[in-house]
Amino acid sequence: SFGSQAVESLGAVSEAVKDAIKKRESGGASNGEPFKRLLTQGMVHGLTYKDPSTGRFLKPDEVAMDKDSGELRIKLTNEMPAKSYEKMSKSKYNGVDPNETVDKFGADATRLHMLYLAPPQDTLEWDTQSIVGMQRWINRVGRLVDSACEAVPTQSFEHALDSRMQWSKEAKETFRQTNVAIQRATESLVGSFAFNTAIAALIELSNYLGSVSDRKHPTFAYGLTCLIKMLSPMAPSVGEELWEIVRESGYLQATSGNAVAQNAANIASVFAGRWPKVDETALKQQSVTIVVQVNGKVRFRLEDVEADQSQKDLIQAASEHAQAKKWLFDSNSGKQMAIRKVIHVPNKILNIIV
Repeated sequence: SFGSQAVESLGAVSEAVKDAIKKRESGGASNGEPFKRLLTQGMVHGLTYKDPSTGRFLKPDEVAMDKDSGELRIKLTNEMPAKSYEKMSKSKYNGVDPNETVDKFGADATRLHMLYLAPPQDTLEWDTQSIVGMQRWINRVGRLVDSACEAVPTQSFEHALDSRMQWSKEAKETFRQTNVAIQRATESLVGSFAFNTAIAALIELSNYLGSVSDRKHPTFAYGLTCLIKMLSPMAPSVGEELWEIVRESGYLQATSGNAVAQNAANIASVFAGRWPKVDETALKQQSVTIVVQVNGKVRFRLEDVEADQSQKDLIQAASEHAQAKKWLFDSNSGKQMAIRKVIHVPNKILNIIV
């Protein structure tokens, strides 16, 4: 007996299932299955070329781009090869040397690219050229950190929380966006191992932080350091480098609140700190944009209205909008038209049938 359950059985479909069956047949855990969860990894498929006449697999150096037409051709016959994505194997000449990829793009960019292409249980179609997208994102995050370090906050994030009600609209949204990213990344990594979803959340957070104008506010420093901590498990070299930059600049002293490790300024390595925790109170949107439809057609929008307003309050706000006279009032009498029905999707759509 194994005594207790192992957390995970990982591997390709056949290997992971065989491992689970083998351990089950040899005694299993004392309380049932030997594993708490089975995660079967998908196959990696590579771009494969075939001779359309013979069906023979072609080596990458047997095809070349035609300078005149810009199309891929077989060097010997000048025919267009048949292209498909198939399981990587030596016989199909569609394998990729990881050393060459790492040398050209970097280990972290390659790792992020692999994790971002597909969830671990899905088939992954390898495309080396698109790694440049991850390279660019890493560079954008680096530039964001460099520019932010020129405006170190004068107040710690922990102290700023005491005056949260007085924050600007942008500061509140920065706090919300950061916690939304923490929630999405945490659920993806811990729950489903959907690394691609976690990376997508970090990309969205970095894009938002890049649009923030007040970079001296503690919420920006909080968001930036949380971004670095969540990026680090998937891009350790980049994460460690960025952590050193913000630590030496004084940024970590401004983010010693409940979501980042205490005494953060004294933590030499990003991996010695704590994973950010979600502040549930920050997830609620303070303001939203409501799309107003009249008889099913979009007519105008209510910008920057308080979130979670009642249907009655939104109808009142819509009737007072500058465009309301054209769509909700009778052009002859000037009176508001009778409302037959209202379809309300909270915080998104108000469809008024008149």
